[in-house]
Amino acid sequence: MKKLLNKIELKPLLISVGLVIFQTILYFLTKIFQTNPHIIGNVIDTKIPFIKYFIIPYYIWYFMIFFIPYYLYKKDKNNLIKYIISYSICCLIANIIFSIYPSTVIRPEVKITDFFTLLTWLVYFIDNPPFNCFPSMHCAVSMLFILSICTSKKTNVKFKTTITIISILIMVSTLYTKQHVFIDFISGDIIMSLIYLLFSNNKKLTNYVKKLLRI
Repeated sequence: MKKLLNKIELKPLLISVGLVIFQTILYFLTKIFQTNPHIIGNVIDTKIPFIKYFIIPYYIWYFMIFFIPYYLYKKDKNNLIKYIISYSICCLIANIIFSIYPSTVIRPEVKITDFFTLLTWLVYFIDNPPFNCFPSMHCAVSMLFILSICTSKKTNVKFKTTITIISILIMVSTLYTKQHVFIDFISGDIIMSLIYLLFSNNKKLTNYVKKLLRI
């Protein structure tokens, strides 16, 4: 155990913590000043049932936001830079949208009857009221997992497939846990894809982040 701890590098973990803190601060700042959020959802969402088991992939996202940057730091630092840039810009854009168009969803009442409903209740309790839904950062960052790993030339096909499947399950989980609606899902994916396409290969920006973080 001691040898394992000695092998763990702190820098990629600190980068992940910094990104999460940045996202969290922006999230709560916009949430504090919001009033009269728009209830979003459409016919598609009425057809999607609440399935308690999907709370597991929903929680896996919280592991992935530390695992993916760590993996990229060890395997592909260029893609880590792209990840950091895309994550940061998406947080800024998403929170601007949250401020301009505050949104909320209608969630079902969940009674604690087993482990899965307990986990769901905990999410509902912490994220209450459920503001800042559109776009879904859960989905946006999950799309970033896919883009960062699948564009890496230093990652094998098996690992790329595994990360893609896990990330898709996380996205779908936002619908089946009723944390988000379909438009949140799609908008998060589109926004992140556009950001990655437009900004991740900007040489001036990538060089600046490299020097800033000494990666």
